[in-house]
This record gives sequence, C-alpha cells and structure tokens, in this order.
Amino acid sequence: MASERVIVIGAVAAGTSAAAKAKRTNPDLDICVYGREAHVSYSACGLPYLISGAVSDYQALIARTPAQFARDGVTVKTEHEVTDLDVEAGRVTVHNLASNTTFHDHFDRLVIATGARVNCPPVRGIELQGVFRLRSMHDGLAIQAYINEHQPQHAVVVGAGYIGLEMAEALLDLGISVTLINRSKTVLSSLDDDMSNQIIERLEAAGVHLALGAALEGLEGKADTVTHVVAGKVDYPAELVIIATGVQPNSELAASCGAELGEAGAIKIDQVGRTTIDRVFAAGDCCTVDHRILNKPVYLPLGTTANKQGRTLGAFLAGHERPFRGVVGTSVTKFADLHIAATGLSVEQALHHGYHVRSKIIHSTDHAGYYPNARPITVKLVANAADGTLLGGQIIGYDDVAKRVDVVAVALAGRMTVDEFAWQDLSYAPPFSSVWDPLLVAAQALAKG
Repeated sequence: MASERVIVIGAVAAGTSAAAKAKRTNPDLDICVYGREAHVSYSACGLPYLISGAVSDYQALIARTPAQFARDGVTVKTEHEVTDLDVEAGRVTVHNLASNTTFHDHFDRLVIATGARVNCPPVRGIELQGVFRLRSMHDGLAIQAYINEHQPQHAVVVGAGYIGLEMAEALLDLGISVTLINRSKTVLSSLDDDMSNQIIERLEAAGVHLALGAALEGLEGKADTVTHVVAGKVDYPAELVIIATGVQPNSELAASCGAELGEAGAIKIDQVGRTTIDRVFAAGDCCTVDHRILNKPVYLPLGTTANKQGRTLGAFLAGHERPFRGVVGTSVTKFADLHIAATGLSVEQALHHGYHVRSKIIHSTDHAGYYPNARPITVKLVANAADGTLLGGQIIGYDDVAKRVDVVAVALAGRMTVDEFAWQDLSYAPPFSSVWDPLLVAAQALAKG
C-alpha cells in the first residue's frame, strides 16, 4: 500500500510544526512542504532584534533547515509557491521561483499554512526604495542590508502596535532618529488608554517623535527613493520607512477551493485544524482561533498560537486527536527597559463585546520596597460586573512582567472570579515580591469595587 501523501503549503511556523509532529508520530506518512521563501522554520518575532544587533546572526533565528527536515524524512522545498488547488483531483500547481518552471503535485490531504502579510495602506509612494514591511526573514535581512549600505539618519515607523514599538527601539539602538506615526491617538491597541499613556511618556522620554492621531497620506521621494512621509498634513523626513500597520491573512488559496472564511477573512478551522472542505486543513496566521473568553473564533495571529495549531494538526494527521482549546489573547513586548504585557480583554474590548465591566488600576513595586532596586509596576485588572469573572489584565513594569501576566492568563483560562484570584497562593520573598503580590493587590482592590 502506498504511503498517504500530505502536502503542506507554508514553511515557517505552523506548517513546519505540523509536518514535523505528523512525521514523528506516524513515520509512514509521505510529507512534502512547499515554502515560497528561501528560509524556513524561523522566528519572525526575533527579526527586530536581528536588525538592532541584539541578535548577531540571522541563523540563530532558524529552528531547522531543509537538510535537517530531510534527515527526519520530511521533504521541504524552498522558493516554491503553490499557485492553484484542485481539491477534487487532489492536485496542487507549484511554481518554482528559482527556475521559473511550473509543475503539479498530488496529495491525499492538504495543509494550508500560508501565514499573513502586512496590511499595507494604499497610499502614493508605498513602493519607493527605502520603504519596508517586516514580516519575513527576507524583509529583516533586506532592512538590515539597507541600513548598512545607506546609513539613514531619519526613520519613520508607521503603526504603533508591537512591531512598531519594537522597530522604534531597534532603530534608536542604531542611532537613527525615529518618528512614530499612528492613526489612533494611543499606542498598543491591546491596552486601555490609561495604560497606553505610560508607554507614550516612555517613548517621548527616549526621544521618539510621536505623530498620534495622524493618518498616513503618502510618501514622497527623489530618484525613486523615499525622502519624506506625509501624515496629518505634516511632512516628516525619512530615508527609511517601516510599515507596521497590522496584518491580514493569506487565505486566498483556501477561499479558492470553497473553504469557509471567518473574522478578518481568516480561514475558519476547528480545534484540530479541519477546514470546511474535506481533506483540507489549515493552521497558523492565516486562520481563526477559538477565544476562550468570548467563546467564538477570532483572528489573533501570534507565533505561539501558530506553533500550537501546527503541532495539534500534525498529531491529528498522524491519527491522534488532541484538540487545541484556544487562546485568551496573551502578549508581551518591551520598549527599552520597560516591559508591557496584556491578556484577555481590555475595558474597551469588553464593552465592544457587550460586557458590563469593572476595572481597577494599582501602582506598586515589583518586589518589597525595602529590598534594593525595587521598581514601579502598574497592574490593571478587568472583570465582568455581572458575576465577577476575570476578563483581562494589563501590566507595565520592569522585572517579571511577562511571568505575572502568565498568571493572569491561567486564571482567565480557568474562569476564575476576582474573589478567587485575590487569594491565590503566589510565591513571596522580599527580592521577588511584596507579601501581597501586585496581582493580588489589584484583585483585592477590584473585589472591593
């Protein structure tokens, strides 16, 4: 009997995770992965730190190479783009980008892990030299090479989400003047305004010029190279521009074969990665994911989610069904030495989804105030006013912010109430926390109303 053939489209996070897990679990599977990029199985989240120089070699971001996959029995073909699907015939059309040739391949089951692309605004000058998106290894290396060659003095970052802030930090570290433009008057949409304002103060203190509440209108250039960015009717000098205006799913192939799409046009999948089309599966940034608070599929593209969906799908393809229950929306980043984390719903998001909410902000220190080097930490918790169930948390500080937000994330997944959370047995010693951890202080304050 011939081995079952699985074709995977996409070779970064979800696709390679699915392929590796499936092959480990069922070595009899015949698995081929097609990736349109030259690099595979890498950490896109590490790219800002490669550009800044914090990561010295791009190869450190690569988890596995095609040769390593081959040793484990998985074929990975780089610079191969799948351009068409015929699900009924079990056939894909593949374009070899290196040789400019096209061929067909056949599958028994198909995995679509095509990721997402930057949601680039349709303005003039967007294709000028010196204007970059940051989504792929190719993008990161191209930005790095451009900076090394042209030595820009002024950069504009468009978009104040996680990538926008991380790139602002990276460019400042390289001695480049940075203007950060954002359509909203705040930064980081996962935070409420009262928390976002702290980030704004830190950006300004670091020398970032902020143009908030300013819509991008266009880019101007000379000799096909960017020189200025126009936003809010103001010209900002720029020899380098980073477009960081969010992403949209690469779901066109799935849509072409009739797969149902969900929020933001992402591929709708179940908890093991099945689409609505028989024999077609999907995972990663092109897909929806179940939100454990909202109890519905949403579009929240994150590297952690992509890897979990990929591994879940790989196990399922190999005959082991262990559903991935979904996410609560946990994220963390930093700007300079300030760490910023959020999980669950902000007040604004909760109100948007119809909740009546209560929230509380507390200001404390990250460990006992009398122990040396205690630093400020701000915690905000959000709860359902109807039953006291925790809905979200936001934390800004310095040390251990990421681990503290993880505690809140677990509480959200367990559907704890504020009262339950306020009495959790968290660790204490003066170098690490106050006797009442800031999370518990925030929960106590919220419980009292």
